[in-house]
Amino acid sequence: MRATPLILLILASLVLGASTLTRGHEWGDDFASYIMQAESILNGRTQEFVERNSFTIFESSNQIGPVAYPWGYPLILTPVYAIKGNNPLALKLPGLFFYAGFIVCLYLLMKTRLTQTESLLVTPLFAFNPLLLGFLDQIASDIPFLFFSTLALLLMIWDEKRITCKYVALGCAIACAFFIRTTGILLLASFFILQIINVSDNKTNRGIFKQSLRNILVLGASFGFLWLIYALLFPGGGESYFAQYQGFHIKTALGHVTGYFQIFSRFFGEQVIWKILYYGFVAFFLIGLWHRQREDVLLIIFFALWMVVLITWPSWQGARFIFPLLPIFIYFTFQGVNFFLGKLPEKYAQTGRWGFHGFWLLIAIIFLFNSSLNAYSNLKNDRTINGPYDSYSREVYRYIEESTPADSVVIFFKPRAMRLMTDHDSILSTECDRILKGDYLVLSKKVGKNQQIPPEEIDTCQLPLTTVLTNNRFIVYEIQK
Repeated sequence: MRATPLILLILASLVLGASTLTRGHEWGDDFASYIMQAESILNGRTQEFVERNSFTIFESSNQIGPVAYPWGYPLILTPVYAIKGNNPLALKLPGLFFYAGFIVCLYLLMKTRLTQTESLLVTPLFAFNPLLLGFLDQIASDIPFLFFSTLALLLMIWDEKRITCKYVALGCAIACAFFIRTTGILLLASFFILQIINVSDNKTNRGIFKQSLRNILVLGASFGFLWLIYALLFPGGGESYFAQYQGFHIKTALGHVTGYFQIFSRFFGEQVIWKILYYGFVAFFLIGLWHRQREDVLLIIFFALWMVVLITWPSWQGARFIFPLLPIFIYFTFQGVNFFLGKLPEKYAQTGRWGFHGFWLLIAIIFLFNSSLNAYSNLKNDRTINGPYDSYSREVYRYIEESTPADSVVIFFKPRAMRLMTDHDSILSTECDRILKGDYLVLSKKVGKNQQIPPEEIDTCQLPLTTVLTNNRFIVYEIQK
C-alpha cells in the first residue's frame, strides 16, 4: 500500500506526458543528428555519418554542434527507428519511459534524506511539472540523461551492504550517463572528489583508505569495461565539442552567471509571481545547503561542477541544461525550510509544518492543472505543430529529393534537418560568398536572420539565383554556375 501513491503519480505523469507529444517537432536540428546517428547504427554506417556530418559542421558559417553526439541516445532510438522509421511521435516515446524511471529514482533519492510525506511532496513537483513534461516533446538526450544522472546520485548515497554490487551498478550508471551526454563525466569526477575528501578527513584510518580504494577500483573497472566496448563499437566525433571552447570569453561567462541564476525560476513558471517566489526559494536553498554541507557534500560537489561547466561554456544552453540540478535545488530548499521550522517555538512548529506541506501541495496542484491544460490543448489540436514535418516543409523536401541531383549541396538554415529529410548534403550560410558552395538555396520566409540571409535581402548578394519553388513558408533557388 505504501507504494500506491508513487504508482499513481507515475501513471498520471505518463498520461500527461503522452498527451503532450505532437506528431511533429520544433525547428532546431539537434534532433535530426540524433535520428541520423540512430539510422547509421541500424545500417552499420556510423563512420559514413561522421564523414558526411563533418562537411555540414565545418563548412557552415558557424559550428552548429559536434560532428557526432555521444552515441548512447541514438542507440536508445535505434529500435524505435527500426520499427517506425523517421516517425517523430514514436521517437519521443523512449523519453517518456525514461521520465517515469526518473520519477522513481527521484522519490528514492528524496526518501534517503527527507520524510515519507516530504518525498511524496517533492515527487509530484516533477511528475506534473509543465516545463519538464513539455520537454518530452523533444527528440533530445536530456530526459534519458536526467534518469541516469539521478540514478547515479542515488547509488552514490544509497546505504547498500552489498558493496561490490553497488559500485558495479554505479559504474554502469555513470557510463550510461557519459555515453548519452559528455558532461556525464562530472558524475565520475564527483565520486572521485568525494572519495578523496573521505580519505582526507580520516587520514589515520587505514580501513577507510582501503575501502575507498576498493570502491574506486570496482567502479573504475565497470566503467572502463563499458567504455572500452563503446569505444570499439562507435567512431569519435565528440572531440569537436572542445573546439567550441575557442569561443570562450570572460564577459560571456559573467553573463551566464546571471542568466543561469534566473533560469532556475522557469521550473516554477514564467509569470512574475513565480519569479518573486523563486527568490524566496533561493534563500531557503542557501540555508539548506549551509545546514547540510557535511551530510550532503556529494550533491554540493556535483552541483558546483555542473554550474562551472555551464557558466564557462561559450554558448547559452538554456533551461534544459539545468535539469540534472533541479532535484538538488528543490531538495536543499526543503532542507532550508525544515531548518527554519526547527528554530520556531514548539507551539508554532507543527502549524508551520502543516503550512509548509500545504504550500508545496498547492504548487503541485497548480502544476497538474497547467500541465492538464497543455495536454488538452495539444490533443484538441490533433497533436499538430508547425515545423520541419509540416506540409510546406515536406513539399520542399520532395522537390529536393525528386528534382535535384543526389550529389547536390543545399544551403538551409537547419542543414542537419535538410539532410535527414532528403539525404542531400547541406550547410548553413549567413554570408553571400559561402552560398556559392551550394547548388540550391532554401530560404524560410518566417525566421528572418536566424542562420540565413532573409529572402528580402538576398538580392543584395547579387548571386546567380533562379527561383524553382515557392510556397507560404519557403523559397527554393537554383544557384547557377
